[in-house]
Amino acid sequence: MTGIYDDRILGFTAEWISTNDLCTAVKGDKSGIIPAIKELEDMGYLEMRTNGYLKEYKRVDKAQNRNQFDVMMATFELNKEIAIKEMGHLNYSITTKNEILTKKGEVLLDYVQIELIDRSFMVMSRLRYQQVLKLLPHAVMNRRLHIIQKFVNDVMESLEPLKNEKLILERFQNHTHKLEPFKV
Repeated sequence: MTGIYDDRILGFTAEWISTNDLCTAVKGDKSGIIPAIKELEDMGYLEMRTNGYLKEYKRVDKAQNRNQFDVMMATFELNKEIAIKEMGHLNYSITTKNEILTKKGEVLLDYVQIELIDRSFMVMSRLRYQQVLKLLPHAVMNRRLHIIQKFVNDVMESLEPLKNEKLILERFQNHTHKLEPFKV
């Protein structure tokens, strides 16, 4: 789960940048940034080249085709099903009698936030950015944004059985990472 660095990594990779310079610019835990870079590369958001002994990364500023978008959304749905299954294992109880989150409840909500909510908003930001660059037609961007917004709404509805709406929303607000706009 490396979603907390994704938006910052993509923000600093408009031009080729070495791994060390990128870690310095992102200002975070290097042991979290490196896996995030690799994951973004695997997802097709970054490209990597070697310059001598240095690895350099650059943001890929091309729009996903329909198949790539569908595969990404299928992955999001799979991650949502994992979260729902985990809720069942917790018997839909994530708090103690004193209304304090349990450790498993914290892990579940962190997973939901990072893998489902934050990543969805990152994709929404990229879609808007790609539309500004004229890489995506406006109608396609709107359709994809609608699909992602519906997904986010479904995720939030799937949390209703936990019966702790106030606590969940408070946790998300207190632990939300600001999605910075991508640098052009």
